[in-house]
Amino acid sequence: MSTSPANLTPINNTTELGQILRSKRKAQGLTQGDVAQHCGLSLRFVSEVERGKTTAEIGKVLSLLKAVGVDLFASSRD
Repeated sequence: MSTSPANLTPINNTTELGQILRSKRKAQGLTQGDVAQHCGLSLRFVSEVERGKTTAEIGKVLSLLKAVGVDLFASSRD
């Protein structure tokens, strides 16, 4: 059974993650190129993450999320 705080919903797949990234980026008035440059990543990589490509490297994805202010939370485990 999964639990989460009332105001948080889990990210279930790469498509949802990409949609969140795109939404946050656009809300801040940033282009894919702006975010790519800030993170030292290619424009192509940013585009692939936003489209939900499943082979994206998690470390780079975490850098992108941080750049647009998306925090990921994990439940504590025993």
